[in-house]
Amino acid sequence: MEKKFGFSIKWLAVTSFEFRFNDLTVVTDPYITECVGTDLTWENVENCDIICLSHAHWDHITDIPRLIGKFQPKILCGDQTAMPLAKWLNYTPSLIYPMYPDNELDFGDVKIRTLYGRHTNLGQGFNDLCKRIEGNELCSKDLGMASLQAIGSLEYRNFLFTLPNGTKILLWGNDPTIEQINICKEIKPDIAIVQWPKNREQMKEKAKFVAEIGCKILVPHHHDFRGVDDSSIVEDLKEEFLRLVPDGVFISPEHGKWIDL
Repeated sequence: MEKKFGFSIKWLAVTSFEFRFNDLTVVTDPYITECVGTDLTWENVENCDIICLSHAHWDHITDIPRLIGKFQPKILCGDQTAMPLAKWLNYTPSLIYPMYPDNELDFGDVKIRTLYGRHTNLGQGFNDLCKRIEGNELCSKDLGMASLQAIGSLEYRNFLFTLPNGTKILLWGNDPTIEQINICKEIKPDIAIVQWPKNREQMKEKAKFVAEIGCKILVPHHHDFRGVDDSSIVEDLKEEFLRLVPDGVFISPEHGKWIDL
């Protein structure tokens, strides 16, 4: 694709991307090395000036200690997540940015705005959900990581990246609830990077959501989680999106491959 918008993205794993905004590099939700859906590791991250963290579940944070050891990035996360994250990492407080919904920071090459979010419905009561998530093998080996899982179920931040030329990129990972649809309708992003649907019913909801908010380019994520990738659902999402947005562009990313947009 010819580069028109002025930035590049590389999919690493799940919802972990590496974004290049001129001289600034942003990494989202660093969970790469332990992901069974890819052979990539944290060492495939080429640079990291800023980490944007949607929430603190284990499958979004495992590579943060490795990245801060090499790059010393700023970390943008939910305000409730900031303190337990700082303790887990024993990280420099001045590099952790507690982000309330609708906060926007201008880093020169890109503005980063946090949007209110709700974790995808996992269908369990809070205590049962926490017990299950904290029982994950990775959490059982790291009590600090385990302590973050409860807040990860409650607090979620989606992100909007705005380039100096006005291009808007939405990174979004929730169910399309009415309040979040209305938030995104006001934004009207040019590009939406959206969590893929788990089934065909969700596929129609996700495609409708992206069409309703005015997006012209759709990039799915999360479709390698636990190594389960139903390519037919991704193709159905593409077909439904292009039916609703005939002049749209659907991009199915490949692990470790840069895409110029």
